[in-house]
Amino acid sequence: MQRDFAALGADEFDLAIIGGGATGAAIALDASLRGLSVALVDKGDFAAATSAGSTKLMHGGLRYLANGDIANVREGLRERRHWARIAKHLVHPLPFIIPTYEKAQPSKTMLKLGLYLYDFLAFDRNRAVDPMQKMPGHRHMTAAQVLGLSPNTPTSSPQGRLTGGLMYHDGQMLSPERLVLAMLRTAIQAGAVAVNYAEVNELIHQDGRIVGAKLTDKLSRKKTELRAALTINAAGPWADMLMAKVQSGGLRKKLVRSKGIHLLTRSLTRGAALAVPLEDEHLFVTPYMGLSLLATTDTKFDDAPDDAAVTKDDIALLLDKANRALPDAKLTEDDIIFAYVGLRPLVADMDDKEDATYGLSRGSEIYDHAHHNGPEGFISALGGKWTTSRRLAEQITDLAMQHLERPPARKRSAQTLLACTPRDDLSRFMDDMRGAFPEIETAEIDVLSRLYGRLLPAMMASDVKGLEALDGVLAARIAFAVNEEMAVQLTDVVMRRLPEGQLGALTAKQVNAIADYMAARLGWSEAECKKQKAALKTVMKAVGQTVKPAKKPTAAKK
Repeated sequence: MQRDFAALGADEFDLAIIGGGATGAAIALDASLRGLSVALVDKGDFAAATSAGSTKLMHGGLRYLANGDIANVREGLRERRHWARIAKHLVHPLPFIIPTYEKAQPSKTMLKLGLYLYDFLAFDRNRAVDPMQKMPGHRHMTAAQVLGLSPNTPTSSPQGRLTGGLMYHDGQMLSPERLVLAMLRTAIQAGAVAVNYAEVNELIHQDGRIVGAKLTDKLSRKKTELRAALTINAAGPWADMLMAKVQSGGLRKKLVRSKGIHLLTRSLTRGAALAVPLEDEHLFVTPYMGLSLLATTDTKFDDAPDDAAVTKDDIALLLDKANRALPDAKLTEDDIIFAYVGLRPLVADMDDKEDATYGLSRGSEIYDHAHHNGPEGFISALGGKWTTSRRLAEQITDLAMQHLERPPARKRSAQTLLACTPRDDLSRFMDDMRGAFPEIETAEIDVLSRLYGRLLPAMMASDVKGLEALDGVLAARIAFAVNEEMAVQLTDVVMRRLPEGQLGALTAKQVNAIADYMAARLGWSEAECKKQKAALKTVMKAVGQTVKPAKKPTAAKK
C-alpha cells in the first residue's frame, strides 16, 4: 500500500471521494469491488478524526429502541454481523452488563423487554459467522455475578439495592484505525487510489457540473487536479463546509455536530463492559487492551471541526458521570492514561431548532445536490455511524451506478473478506501464528494476529535496518507502517498504526528511535524531525499524557 499523489492526476476516475474515514473508505471498498475506478483523498491521515474518535463499538444501538427507531436498529444489527465476517480479526463479541436496582428507571422488566426485542431483531446474528464470533442471547445475572465481573458496581444506590443485572452482547473494534486501513488496502487491491495528506483547495465547476477537485500535496506542496465523473463528499463533520462550497443557498439539510470524549483509564471490569443508564444519558465502561474505556459525553459543538479538542471541563464531566455510576472506583485525573475526542455529524433539517444532540437520530442520508437545485455530479454522504458505514457506502454506489449509467453489478462488500482477514477459522489461524512465532509471548502474538490478520507474517519479515535499538517485533511493526501503510508523520505511527501510543505504552527512547528512523526513510531535516516530535508532544500534552513505560497490550478476553 504505497502513497502515490501523482496517480490522482494521471487519469479521470468514475468516483472521487473526499474523506478517508469509515464512510469514505467503505465507499472506496464497495465501489472498487463493483468495478468502478475510484480515487480517495483526505487532508490528513486516514481515520485520524471522527472514525478514530469513536467508542470502538459495532452495535445495533440498543438505546435507540426507546425512540422507536427499529429500522435503524435492525440495520445496525445486520451490519454488525457483516463486519464480524469480513473483518473477524478486528471485530469481536463483547458482553455488556446492565446492573439493575430496586427503584431504577427504566425498570428491569422494561429492560428485559428491550433486550428480547434486540435479540429478535438480531435473529440472524450467528448466521455464517466464525465460531469465535457467535453471540448468545441476553440472560439474567445475579448480584454476585455482576460483582464478579464488575467489582466496582455499587451494591446500593439512590435507586435502591442492587438486584442483579442483565447481560447482552454487541461488537467491539480492536482498532478502528486499522479497520479503515484494511478497507483501503482491499480497495487498492481492486484498483483504487488512496492518498492521505492531499487537501482539496477547491472543487472544479464545469458546465453546471462538479467534475473533480484541485488538490495540494501537504507533504511536497505539489498540486494536481483530480478529475472524476462523480465527486462524493464523505468528509464527516466537515461535510457541510464542502456542501456550502457547492451551493451558496437552497440546502435542505444541515449537520449538527455532537462532541463526545472518551477516557482510557485503569481496568475497572473483568472482561465485560458496563452500560449504565444515567438520568437522560448513559455511560459505557468497556474493556480495551487491559484498560477501561469510559464513554461518552454528548454535547453540541458549534465551533470549527478542526478546533475540536478535549478540555478540562470535558474530562471533569465524564469523570463525574463515571464516579456517579461507580463511586467505589474513585477516579481522578491522575487515573487518565489517554483522552480523545470525536465529533458525530448528525443530520437535521435546515429549519430544525433542536439544541440538544443526545436524542437526534444517528441515521444517515444521501444528498444528491442535483435534486436540490445544485450542480450535477456531487453527492454528499451525511451522518451515519461506524456500524452502518458499509451499508451507506453500498447505497451511494447504487446511486453512482445509476448516474454513470452502468449496468447493475453484484454487490460484494458484505461478502468479501478484507485483504488482511484470515481465510481460515480465527482460532485455527491464531494457533498457526503461535506456532510460527514461538518466541513471542502468547498474549502478544494473539493481539498481533488480530491487529494484522493474514498480513502478520509479511509484517514480521519487514526490514528493520535502522531500528536496531528497538525490540524486534516493535521494530518490524514500525517498518511495516512506514513502508506498507502510508504512515508519513510521527503521529501516524505512534497514535494510529500502533495502539500503544494511545495506551501510554511507549517510552521516550522508543519514540525518539521511531522519529530517527522516519527521518532517515523520509528525508526529514533536523528541523522537520523536531517539528514532528513537537506535534506528537502537543497531541499527548493536550490530554495530560506523558510518554512513559507501561505494560504491553493484552488480548481481549473472550
